[in-house]
Amino acid sequence: MPFVKRYGILVIAWVCLAGWPMPAYAQNLIYSPTPGNPVGRAPQAITAGDFNGDGLWDMATVNSTSDDVSVLLGNGNGTFQSAVSFGVGKIPLAVVAADMDRDGRLDLVLALTGSDQLVVLKGEGTGLFQKLASQGAGKGTTFLVVRDVNGDGWSDVVAVNSGRFGYYPPFDLAVLFNDGKGGLLAPVTYEQNGRDGMFPTGVLVEDLTGDGKPDLAVTWSQPSWRSPNGLVSILKNTGNGTFALEKELKPGFTLSAIQGADINHDGLVDLAVTSLFSDTVRILLQREGGTFAELDPIKVGFAPVGVTFRDFDGDQEIDMVVVNRDSNSLSILLGDGAGLFTSAGHFGVGAAPSAMVVEDFDQDQFPDLATASTNVDGVSVLLSGDAAIPLPSLSTDVMVFEMESGQETNPSSSPHMVRVSNIGLGLLKIVDVKITGNEADAFSVVDNTCADVTLHTGDSCTLKVGFAPHEPGTHYAMLTVHDNASGSPRRVVLKGLVKG
Repeated sequence: MPFVKRYGILVIAWVCLAGWPMPAYAQNLIYSPTPGNPVGRAPQAITAGDFNGDGLWDMATVNSTSDDVSVLLGNGNGTFQSAVSFGVGKIPLAVVAADMDRDGRLDLVLALTGSDQLVVLKGEGTGLFQKLASQGAGKGTTFLVVRDVNGDGWSDVVAVNSGRFGYYPPFDLAVLFNDGKGGLLAPVTYEQNGRDGMFPTGVLVEDLTGDGKPDLAVTWSQPSWRSPNGLVSILKNTGNGTFALEKELKPGFTLSAIQGADINHDGLVDLAVTSLFSDTVRILLQREGGTFAELDPIKVGFAPVGVTFRDFDGDQEIDMVVVNRDSNSLSILLGDGAGLFTSAGHFGVGAAPSAMVVEDFDQDQFPDLATASTNVDGVSVLLSGDAAIPLPSLSTDVMVFEMESGQETNPSSSPHMVRVSNIGLGLLKIVDVKITGNEADAFSVVDNTCADVTLHTGDSCTLKVGFAPHEPGTHYAMLTVHDNASGSPRRVVLKGLVKG
């Protein structure tokens, strides 16, 4: 996609034209919303990776009310197939994709907050997962990071045990080493003595001391019924994945998230922390000797709960995006390479976004945005630029066949037709058409002009289905159309009735 496409009018807009959302514009940035992606009930966390080995970005959410995981396989154009959900246990609140057993396939690590367990789901490389191992972690885990912290080449897990955001003490931080098979050893806990009733909310795992070993930076907050408080504790990796408190920082109250990157090109990891108390994000620039300079807080949306660094405008400088739970938005801030940031605007997403991922979902070389939107049970995706995505429309969602007993059963004699049209702006590719169900043999596709077809905007193709039952009665099946658009596959109910 040409770089010029990223430049737009200095406004923020959400407009619906004929029911279709138009791009949102902000300073030097354009993001286009896509159709919503339904998942389980109340998604709380989201992760991305290639789960089926096709080279395209996929996503997974954990859904706290339906107690399941939803996997959305990517089509490579910024849209996703319909979610496949499966139960995992009580109140999952955190998930990370990582290759835990070193078989070259991504696995999922998730926190079951209702049972105080971490679970490793082994990826089969097809988008499906099976339970590999489980391990107790601590009270009410709400955030996870996966990283090799002891240098043995295996991915370990750092768990933030907040007692489900301050309700179930004791609170602590747990490090769980990989057992060399993809499972987890018993946790080693830190910060277990408490900090005047505060609980941990997030953790960054990066080398903060310049010795090549990943250290820990932990954000802390207070329960809602206590006076505002907050701090960042930095724990130094003393070797082999053990940690000791190095220093404490106090950049604000009610800290909710932390992220790190070298944003001013001095070779040191700087920090960004979000504050629910002040609706801000604050940059902490690391100086030689390990001290941090606190810059002025930057106003974002209401109740920021996550922050991520990435280059959004293509200038080779680190930018920042903050997810705001109570204003249903993402705030993008553009970095100048010296540690200062300028707001590029706020972009609307689904209600109550709780977490986000930033990846190139449509393969245009620019980062896109996706949020787990808790109150709409879905994933909201914003594509960088004037995204052109396909939008299929089927002329019917049910076909009803009727015939008399003894009538000739030639499926081609009186077929029913469904027309598949592309009313979107991107190319629609029909990948597969099949009839499924226990009585699928009573129906057949007798004419298919959609086979191996790519439909431009306004184009259409047709599928003709015949009915040839082997016995009287009512027969049911499903015509399934797989395509490269959001929510694939499409389904048409087939009902055949033999009278007499």
